[in-house]
Amino acid sequence: MTTTTLSTLRTNTRLPYRQTYVEYRKLTSTPAVYVASGVMVVLAVVGLLTNVLLAGTNGQPALGTTANVSKSLSVSALTGTTMLILGILVMAGEFRHRTILATYLGEPHKGRVLVAKLVLMGVLGLVVGAVVFGLTLGMAIPLYAAKGVHTLPIDIGRYWLGATLATGCYALLGVAVGALVRNTVGAVIGALVWVQVVEQLFLANIFPELAKWLPTGAAVGLTVPANPGQDVLSPGIALLVLLGWTVLISVVATAVNARRELR
Repeated sequence: MTTTTLSTLRTNTRLPYRQTYVEYRKLTSTPAVYVASGVMVVLAVVGLLTNVLLAGTNGQPALGTTANVSKSLSVSALTGTTMLILGILVMAGEFRHRTILATYLGEPHKGRVLVAKLVLMGVLGLVVGAVVFGLTLGMAIPLYAAKGVHTLPIDIGRYWLGATLATGCYALLGVAVGALVRNTVGAVIGALVWVQVVEQLFLANIFPELAKWLPTGAAVGLTVPANPGQDVLSPGIALLVLLGWTVLISVVATAVNARRELR
């Protein structure tokens, strides 16, 4: 094997890491990630205060009950939805602003670009899910203690891990959807309608056996322990389902984009 061939192989081996770093620099140079992080923290705090201060009123669960604490710490819906949108913006936004041309000039292999964005957003989603849950928990403990509740009746580790993994998976889904749709507004609206309306309002009530195998249903199984009579996926299966949807959409997006022209 020649020296040139060895050098080429070493360069190609470093390409995924290099491209991921490029994507990281692009992401941190825009205000989107900082704005999204601030919004998540603010809304998580508002949700916590609302659930604690209004506990036991207007049909809300009583203060300190499992339902009340679970609702107060259920930040995964917030962090997951936010990272889903951010993932879409990271991928589809490049097509909207035409920066994808420069990206593909720097790395002509479209698959590597998609993988780099998936790796970056997946890691970021895990970090965001863990940090936002940790901050919420850090506020919840003294807030409940001030109200006379000194023990939280839920498995904190289970909720923390679930929120972390679900947020990371939704970030991956956002990138995959953005790669497939490429239209930022259409992808964001379509994803939110699918999650909030099609899955939660329609399929979850009419076809629950099907809904639990879809992204939102899998996220529920990953983040919230099943109640008696509630049919949800086990955490391990739910994680595999979420990753499976990401892989499926990513493969379809790669196949479709290989035949699309950049305009």
